[in-house]
Amino acid sequence: MDNLNFDNENTVDSIPPSDKKFSELLAEYSSYIDGVVSSFPRHHREDLVQEGLMALSSAYSTFDESKNVPIEAYLKICIKRRIITAYRSMKKNDETVDIDFDEISDSTDIEYDIVEKKYAEDFFLELRQKLTELEKNVLTEYLSDRTYQQIADKLNINQKTVDNTLVRIKNKVKKYFTD
Repeated sequence: MDNLNFDNENTVDSIPPSDKKFSELLAEYSSYIDGVVSSFPRHHREDLVQEGLMALSSAYSTFDESKNVPIEAYLKICIKRRIITAYRSMKKNDETVDIDFDEISDSTDIEYDIVEKKYAEDFFLELRQKLTELEKNVLTEYLSDRTYQQIADKLNINQKTVDNTLVRIKNKVKKYFTD
């Protein structure tokens, strides 16, 4: 990435083992960040790249595997949203944003909660648009902790149809996270 300048002290060998994974992510996601930033006005790009890098760092340090969200999807959504938010602020002020690093580190939990909630809302809205009426009905009942038999009885279908429908829904969810 052109915007990153490392001095000789910051070689891969000098990075602690725990940070090597982040260094790999930095190399992997720098082109993604550049791609997102390339659609914004040139005079804001350098600042937006920095925002993207901070978002990567913040998202990497707050990632929670127990949420069953792929890390790739989580990192990309955090980076993209942080860049968009920063750009809106820059556009509103029509100047670069001064970054208060203390405020950023203190707000990590809040940012994480906001991103997680918005991401979930967007995910379910997009998913529901891709589901058939049967799939929507089965999913609604399934998310209400109904058994396959209860779902089948309520929707007047057999259990095998419930099972097949849930498999189709799961496949659509997997496709959402891999696209």
